[in-house]
Amino acid sequence: MKRLKAGVAVILTAVCLLLPSCSLPFGNAKRQNSTLKIGVAETAGNFNPFYCGENDDSVIMSQLFERVQRRGVSNKFENYCGSITYEFLESGKVKYTVSIDDNIRFSDGTYATIDDVIFWYYVLADATYDGTYSDWYLNDIQGLKAFYYDDKNYEKKLAEIDEKYTDPAEREEKVKEYIDKNYSNGTSVSEISGIKKINDHTCTVVFNSVNVGAISQINPLIVSKAAYGAGYVKGKAETVKSNAEKPVGSGAYKLDSSDKKSGLTVLSSNEYYRGGKNGFDTLNVIDLSVKKLSPESAVSRGAVDILETTAKNAIVSTAENAGYKYNFCDDTFYNSIIFNCAKIDINIRKGIMCLANWNGEAKDEFGGYYTAVYRPMSVRFGEYPASTTEPYYPFDSAKAGEYFAAAGCIKSDKSLTDSQGKALRYTVYCLSDGKDALSKVINSFVASLKSAGIELTVKCVSEEEYSSSLEKRSADMWCGPVYDSQSSDKYDYYHTGGKYNYSGVSDEMLDLELEELRVATDYSERCLKTALMLGNVMELAAELPLYQQKTIVVYNKSVIDENSIPLDSDPQGCRYIIRALQPSE
Repeated sequence: MKRLKAGVAVILTAVCLLLPSCSLPFGNAKRQNSTLKIGVAETAGNFNPFYCGENDDSVIMSQLFERVQRRGVSNKFENYCGSITYEFLESGKVKYTVSIDDNIRFSDGTYATIDDVIFWYYVLADATYDGTYSDWYLNDIQGLKAFYYDDKNYEKKLAEIDEKYTDPAEREEKVKEYIDKNYSNGTSVSEISGIKKINDHTCTVVFNSVNVGAISQINPLIVSKAAYGAGYVKGKAETVKSNAEKPVGSGAYKLDSSDKKSGLTVLSSNEYYRGGKNGFDTLNVIDLSVKKLSPESAVSRGAVDILETTAKNAIVSTAENAGYKYNFCDDTFYNSIIFNCAKIDINIRKGIMCLANWNGEAKDEFGGYYTAVYRPMSVRFGEYPASTTEPYYPFDSAKAGEYFAAAGCIKSDKSLTDSQGKALRYTVYCLSDGKDALSKVINSFVASLKSAGIELTVKCVSEEEYSSSLEKRSADMWCGPVYDSQSSDKYDYYHTGGKYNYSGVSDEMLDLELEELRVATDYSERCLKTALMLGNVMELAAELPLYQQKTIVVYNKSVIDENSIPLDSDPQGCRYIIRALQPSE
């Protein structure tokens, strides 16, 4: 699953709230403000839970569907619509018990059972499924890969393909042919042996090994098997794509209408929602891109009652002038410079890091609404070494010169040449429009490196170009966002065989540390090991973390009861805060 997304302009996720009905001497009170206007960057109009991207229409999807657990403080999971627990088996395997509450009802009035959860797992494990979670088969669940490949002897067949085809693209093609052949005349492996139903509200999932990210991998969306599974059999995932034009969800709201042309999506309360009556009967989700409104103009004109966006001086002052209340949380990504270790010598990378001096640019753009990141991990994770308050490579031009000399570089005239006499010239791909803070930061690098005799060319590119360059490892450096993973596990990013190891860093000790972290279930132990691992990444000069922006959530006090607005934001932004909000009367 690709993690890269364009910079976040406006992201919001709003969920339901519990609100007792008011009473008057002569009957029920009629609330004056029963509609909440929510501003979002844009809406894609895709509300199928299996195919809607993690960020696409997330504000709407979070109203329609809920998960068993939610992310709380330090990005740790906590129970929400049920629970996930685990126990170690003598065989070295781990058994997870997934339970859902018995009062969950879908928007069509039917009750959710564990069959709905198991249905979710089985669709994701179907090789013909090509949606958002199509890499779910990579999880180390007992019997999962046999089901996916539809062959209990898949390991032998894959080994034969690996031996015969060394080119990755050719190997991928042969694996696809192998799967297609297995599925073509009906399927033979009908069960995932590690997933067992215990009762109407509980199942177990057995992993072959310990994995710190396992809970996030099996934390399901609660979807209706009856609605999305009509006519579905293994090998026919397209039926899931076409089923239920109007979502049948487990969340606080249901979809009434969505008009991409007007930029308005209307949600109304799910009368069967387990949490009771919502504070606001209707949500009007407004696509600001269609309305051609910036977050600032949307707030100043009163076009929205609540929105979430990147915190900058402009939106803070606009909110204050408009009389809106606001709070902050850390964003879901940090910005970083990734180095191509195959193209740039390690000592040159270290020297470049010693020339990083960007704080002025970030401060000008964001004011104080960001956190400097000194190790390559989101500060939202509790495992981030918060006691680290200084960069691994402090700005020091003399030290940079020492590193360049260690690499055999020679300064001649205004240029720095490598040991072969070749001038140091590099290209950095920047995920930017060329006008934002990130481009200003990287441009400060250009000036700093120029003074040292290094020519750095900045190429501001789209998300598509940026992703393509990362996957092909075609640039010398990349500057852009690194989004939060499902857990603090950084194996895929820095292990020699990691699928997102775009830097190409490879080190035996680092590999061992990453492997040990994957099985470190004790939180305190994991924090210590994480700090050591991240220090090793910095010593190898594979990535230079820059900063993590703050998110601001603004609230219209004339529509939302000010006393119900929390002083502190939720780590997940708005999606759970709205549960505590009440409409003003």
